[in-house]
Amino acid sequence: MNPADLHLHSSASDGLFSPQEVVRRAYGAGLAGMALTDHDTLSGLAEAEREARRLALRFVPGCEISIAHREIDIHLLAYFVDPGHPVLLRLLGDMKQLRRERVQEMVRRLQRGGVGLSEEEVWVQAGSSCSVGRMHVARALVGSGHVPRLEDAFSRLIGVNNPAYVPKQTPPAREVLAAVWEAGAVPILAHPGSYGVGEPERLVDGWDLGGIEAFHPGHSARDEVSLVAWAARHDWVVTGGSDWHGENRPQAYLGCRGVGLEVLDALQRRRRCSA
Repeated sequence: MNPADLHLHSSASDGLFSPQEVVRRAYGAGLAGMALTDHDTLSGLAEAEREARRLALRFVPGCEISIAHREIDIHLLAYFVDPGHPVLLRLLGDMKQLRRERVQEMVRRLQRGGVGLSEEEVWVQAGSSCSVGRMHVARALVGSGHVPRLEDAFSRLIGVNNPAYVPKQTPPAREVLAAVWEAGAVPILAHPGSYGVGEPERLVDGWDLGGIEAFHPGHSARDEVSLVAWAARHDWVVTGGSDWHGENRPQAYLGCRGVGLEVLDALQRRRRCSA
């Protein structure tokens, strides 16, 4: 196992464990470094950083930001973010409202289709999360007995091309990338092999990226070789992580995909602003 996992989620978005607990579990798994990368929120970073400092674990404050581009939900990992940067906070605040509106529309569509789910049930599942999303709707559907498993919620009701699916609305890619660089962070294209396109290079052509996430549970060995070569052509940083949300699956457990600690140093060198 590599010593650093740079793609972890907590209950600040759609993970199962608190930011503090995620850090503890990363330490318990033998990791020497980690990044907390909750979806469209920075709210768990302070708690996680305090615990990482206590455990002498190298910590990267991060975020996973969604971009709706060409009708595809693309994710951008931002590493070494300044949690108090006003431009990034304003952008994420706008996205938080768009997320809530998306969930409300999903619930309305479910209700019109005869599924008696209430908004309140979704908010209960979200708990303290500052970034409500489809996973919380799926958990509410399971919790209320409408479907037996999370997979069924997505495959039958809220997945793409299903009755209650609502596309994401996000700021344009150029605006998100500019905000990430301005906040002293490095934008990395997350799991490029998962977008269902043969040539992800064309999908993000012209984007001002700092690197790509080549190592991910959703990537094959062939994907990884191709992505590392793509990064080399652009002199980009290559990152990796488990995309762990708290549920250990055979191919997606804490620390299963990662990188050496030298990658953290490479990311810091790529920062354009002093956060």
